[in-house]
Amino acid sequence: MGTLEVDEVRPGDPVVDEIIKLGKRYSRTLGMMPAGAFREAAYRGSLMAAKIDGRPVGYALFRLPRNNQVMLSHLCVASEARGSGVASALVAEIRSRHSSRLGIRAKCRDDYGLNRMWEALGFHARGPAIGRGKDRSPMTVWWLDHGHEDLFSFLTQPVLLADEPDLLEAALDLNILMDLHTRADMPGAQRSQVLVADHLEGRLRLVVTNGVDRELAHRPLDQRTPIEQAANHYTRRTGAAGEAEKVFAQLVRASAGAGRALSPQDEGDLWQIAEAAASGVGVLLTWDDGLRRRFESLQRTVPALASFHVLDPDHLVTHLDEVARAWAYQPARLQGSAYDQVRAGADDEPRLLEFLGRTSGETRGELRDLLRRLAREEVPRWLIRTGDEPAIACYAAYLDDQVLRVPLLRTAGHQLSDTIARQLLWLLRRDAREHGARVIDVSDRHVGGVLGRAMASDPFHHHGDHRYAWVVPMCGSSHDIGHAANEARHLVNVGPGPLLRPGLPPHTAAEIERSLWPAKLTDSALPHYVIPIQVRWSGDLLGYPIQLTTRPIELSLGREQVYYRADDARLTAPARVLWRVSQGRHTSAEIIGTSFLDAIDVDTPVRLHAALKHYGVLDLPLLEKLANGRPTMQAVRFSDTELFDRPISTSTYNQLREQHGGPKAFYGPQPVKSELFAALYQTGTA
Repeated sequence: MGTLEVDEVRPGDPVVDEIIKLGKRYSRTLGMMPAGAFREAAYRGSLMAAKIDGRPVGYALFRLPRNNQVMLSHLCVASEARGSGVASALVAEIRSRHSSRLGIRAKCRDDYGLNRMWEALGFHARGPAIGRGKDRSPMTVWWLDHGHEDLFSFLTQPVLLADEPDLLEAALDLNILMDLHTRADMPGAQRSQVLVADHLEGRLRLVVTNGVDRELAHRPLDQRTPIEQAANHYTRRTGAAGEAEKVFAQLVRASAGAGRALSPQDEGDLWQIAEAAASGVGVLLTWDDGLRRRFESLQRTVPALASFHVLDPDHLVTHLDEVARAWAYQPARLQGSAYDQVRAGADDEPRLLEFLGRTSGETRGELRDLLRRLAREEVPRWLIRTGDEPAIACYAAYLDDQVLRVPLLRTAGHQLSDTIARQLLWLLRRDAREHGARVIDVSDRHVGGVLGRAMASDPFHHHGDHRYAWVVPMCGSSHDIGHAANEARHLVNVGPGPLLRPGLPPHTAAEIERSLWPAKLTDSALPHYVIPIQVRWSGDLLGYPIQLTTRPIELSLGREQVYYRADDARLTAPARVLWRVSQGRHTSAEIIGTSFLDAIDVDTPVRLHAALKHYGVLDLPLLEKLANGRPTMQAVRFSDTELFDRPISTSTYNQLREQHGGPKAFYGPQPVKSELFAALYQTGTA
């Protein structure tokens, strides 16, 4: 055997082409992967190559999603190099480079007979899964733990690690539906098989809309039956009555500016877009270049298409995490809306009954009994709605000593359901903290898939028929916070969790703090920064100073936000930041609150805007103006902002700085010691 070397593949490295060939060579077992996905992985630093004497013999392609795990999509070793330690070297390199993450997760079909290989690499079976192919083959989820004390240790039972944080629904056009079913053996249809690769399980759900029926109407009757049968394999998504017609009318008006009459083909394209956009899915999938170009020309002028995409399957799979995250969380859509919490009255029972948990087996009578019991007990029931439109969420909550009880928590099938779900959980956490609750107890057994995913990511901890979140309002040592978390668990008769240790790595500390929010660990390795922010941005991003606006602040301010600024190498993520509002005409400089710094993206204004526009705040022209001619800028993604009850003035800061040390001036982000952060936090929240 020659010399084995493993290294990260850089963008533009010609070895990418060799890796793509390896992927195609073993696509029968690996699943199809677009060539663009390999190049994108190289750009994101998530592609490793193994070489023996300079010749590529294997690779590992993986993802780094926001659930703090490494998701292994492909682990490939050429047959002639097997038994040479290539797979072990690839896994070891991933562990070395991403040791701060909780571990590595992989899925593999059981009929491949590779259990001994995964065990030899140090993985342990964590549970079953089902493949995406027609045969729905059984799979096993494998987990290689990095040995960190992590938030999953707080669970009360052995569980499979949290699901993929974001699930995207994509509608098939007629040709792709036929590729997958009625003409799957034809050479041209093979490219659509990329949509049923096993690594997409839990990340992508394929559906159909009424657009398929509109296309089928132009086909001979004998061709319709097998295609209709194929469509029955998928969930059908439809919009509210008349919604597709309304979107279609907008598309026709926007197309009128082209100066020519619409052909039958043009109208067919517009109906495809209208049916998919109205149904609430994030993407319409098609190989039709003409349809995609027509969509691109209309997207800028038709509001209903603002967060919708028409993509080919290769592009979607390549950028799936990015597209799914943008669709699942759209605070920009809430910022311009009038959605608000409205207390439900006696005459709102029909509206609340619309949230019946049909898929979980709940009967209308069961929901009616719950609603009337809550009314008798005078438990406030809330609807999330705007104007006279149907409500998109509802919940009921009441304080029971130190437990915030939530017997009702539902979302409707709506384009903003995922966003509203995350905002509602954040609202519950803030309400619990404000009213002195130490536990949030969601006892509704029919929360549905959207809220279920949101609670898994938050995370809420499943125990019997209840989902619990612990609320620890403490800034202290790992020992003290671990003890306080166990006291919260005791309130609902859940056994104690393991004690936390000092010096937790940044990623692990951030995840534990998020699960116990607003807890702040003072003895972890999580770095701290003070970031200056101008008043004109702090109002929109942080809600300080209070803006003269009619929008409901609890829903319009995103739990996750992005702040654009000049590139600064001093910042690292994850971290904790303190926000210092710069002095303005009517405000003095003061530190107003703290957030998690989740990620830092450095790129051109155009690429940053394309990837992060769902957060809102800045449009592209303003972003380019802010860049001031610089080729790149920095997007600071942050979350879980906690505003101080008492903003910290410059004089108070200077007094604390003299005691604990710290920067004198703030001409950009400045690191601060944990001791100073703790003193500032305790002063601001006193």
